[in-house]
This record gives sequence, C-alpha cells and structure tokens, in this order.
Amino acid sequence: MKKLELPATVHTPHIILDAVKHKFIIEGKSFPEDSKQFYQSVLDWLNEYRNQKPENIEFHFNLVYLSSSSIIAVKQLLLILMGYQKDGITVNVVWHYDEDDDDIKKTGEDYMKITNLKFIFKINP
Repeated sequence: MKKLELPATVHTPHIILDAVKHKFIIEGKSFPEDSKQFYQSVLDWLNEYRNQKPENIEFHFNLVYLSSSSIIAVKQLLLILMGYQKDGITVNVVWHYDEDDDDIKKTGEDYMKITNLKFIFKINP
C-alpha cells in the first residue's frame, strides 16, 4: 500500500501514514481552511488500510493546536480506528503533549472517553 505523507504547512500538520514501516503520525498545528477536505485523504487511506487487516496499529498524535473543525476531523479519524478495534485489531493511540498544555491533554482525554480506544499519554521532552 502506498505511503501517504503530507508535509506540514503554517496551517496544517505533518502527516505520515506508512503501512510498510508501521508509522502513523500526525504532528504540528491543525487549522486548515477546510478541515474536511484536508483530512479526507487521511480518512480514505485509513479506510483502505483497514482492508489490509493489520494485527495492530499504534497511532501517534503530537498536535500543538487544533481548530474546532480539526477536532471534528480527528474524531472522525478515531472513529475509523474504533472500527479497526471492532475487527479485532489492537489499536493504541499515543497522545503526545507539552507538560504545560492542559488544553491538548484534555482534548486527548475527551477523545479517549468518546472512543474507548486505548490512549497512552506522553509528555514531550
């Protein structure tokens, strides 16, 4: 399956979805003009990858800012990962945050409650 990599811009995060290296990362700021359009390729890729029936997936988020529309887009992504879990795939979400960033940490905690996915919270060095 082809790797999806979107470079970071002033308004969008760096995204790596690599099925070969089992590397799944979204990092940076997320406030694109059209979150739905920006994240659509990510959602499509994840839906296609689900058909590969991986045994497990570890998805890293290291976001420093999310707009309200990005919060919705990331929730949609996590709902896809819930589908993975329902298929018997082990899903771990690693939620990175800065020690003094209570907002990003709380966003991760809210996602964990909504999705019932396994979240691992890591403070950035």
